[in-house]
Amino acid sequence: MRQPPPAGLAPDTLELLGRVLDARLPAPYRKWLAEHNGEMPENRRITFVEGGRETDTVLHYLYAVNAAEDYNDLWAYNRDYGAELRPWYIAIGGDVFGNPILLAVKGPDHGKVFFSNHENPFDDGLHVIADSFDAFLAGLGAGEP
Repeated sequence: MRQPPPAGLAPDTLELLGRVLDARLPAPYRKWLAEHNGEMPENRRITFVEGGRETDTVLHYLYAVNAAEDYNDLWAYNRDYGAELRPWYIAIGGDVFGNPILLAVKGPDHGKVFFSNHENPFDDGLHVIADSFDAFLAGLGAGEP
């Protein structure tokens, strides 16, 4: 059974997170961490375009800072698996198949949310889900894919 996420984050923790990850966290994501930190939305179906066709998957985690378990912790995931993502992206969650959900924290795509198909080379497996974290949350659908 999943542990409840930690409480929302204080501003100093958010600043430390940005420095440790060397990331300019977009304002909507910072706000969500400050208020919800790992809380799962009711709707979890993610829809995006892959190979020219619409596809979908189910959100399994939105990582929390200082979660009870490493598999659900933003610090731990990005420490252990994020080296190939940085400096452009951080993993903010994952789907039911272990594919990371990424947030662009630098560059021209700053603030966009991506699906990363871990079975393909990184550049080939990267697909835009939403232009912002708020749009990502708003675009989550009900039901299974």
